[in-house]
Amino acid sequence: MTGVSELVVDAILAAARVAARVCVRVQGESTLSGVPESKTGDEPVTIADYAAQAILLHTIARVAPTHSILAEESSAHLRGQGEATRLRVRDLVADALGESLSFDAVCAHIDHAGTDADYAWAIDPIDGTRGFIRRDQYCVAVALLHRGAPVLSVLACPNLAHDPATPTGPRGVLFHAIRGQGAFATPLEGGAPRRIHVRDVTDPSAMRILASVETAHGDPALIDRVVRELRLGGLVRMDSQVKYGALARGDGEIYVRPRNRPDRRENVWDHAPGVLLVEEAGGKATDIDGKPLDFATGRKMLNNRGIVVSHGPAHAKLLEALRTAEGD
Repeated sequence: MTGVSELVVDAILAAARVAARVCVRVQGESTLSGVPESKTGDEPVTIADYAAQAILLHTIARVAPTHSILAEESSAHLRGQGEATRLRVRDLVADALGESLSFDAVCAHIDHAGTDADYAWAIDPIDGTRGFIRRDQYCVAVALLHRGAPVLSVLACPNLAHDPATPTGPRGVLFHAIRGQGAFATPLEGGAPRRIHVRDVTDPSAMRILASVETAHGDPALIDRVVRELRLGGLVRMDSQVKYGALARGDGEIYVRPRNRPDRRENVWDHAPGVLLVEEAGGKATDIDGKPLDFATGRKMLNNRGIVVSHGPAHAKLLEALRTAEGD
């Protein structure tokens, strides 16, 4: 992997585990009522978002200090919250890192930024914050981009079952992928990585489409038309980039995120980690027009319209069905 050491890979995997444990701790210690705050519009953020980002960027500042950062959160909104909230975030980060930290030091971690434009970390400390608040699926999502191409990805998914056939069994999965080296799943609490692959299925009636729980993230009517057009086997709603992990290990075969309005462009951190994971597991990802996904345009994917991900065999027919459905 170009210019990225095993030390960096191991460090970010460890940091994602720590960040995920903090998220689980916040859920366990709070009813979450009153915890979410709104940044802009109706976009929620919680104390766990800030703590997780501080932990991730603390690690990046240590092992790759010059790398640029594309991260969802900043400390500006947090600094405007009450003292109890500010100190709670400080204490969560300090406890997780085993260090004595001031609130300003935590904010410095949240806002860390490097200068090397060739390498950029795309980070969503909690992807699927609404799922987190509902105690449903969410993940800590991280990707390292080299000149706009994802070369390392990590998805830490605390609420995902180890075995999809036993949804009430042990939970917590850490996915990671390295460009050219494959995709892997490991129990979040530790263990040996297991190489994962998309499911080998060609019968449309056996294929499942993964869709967002939040209808504002897509076009439910369009998805329904595609399911009918291709005669797919079923639709599963799931929060966050956990959908990418599920598809990569064979829990589903298709994920479509159409634009819900003409001016919408996706955030890089919402897709770069998952896309590399699926590709390294043998799948395919494009935009809704079949164009390659471009992560080199800053924080937003300005050159792409929607996201289409599949296990491969159905991709061309899926794009055709989407074009037909859009014209209806």
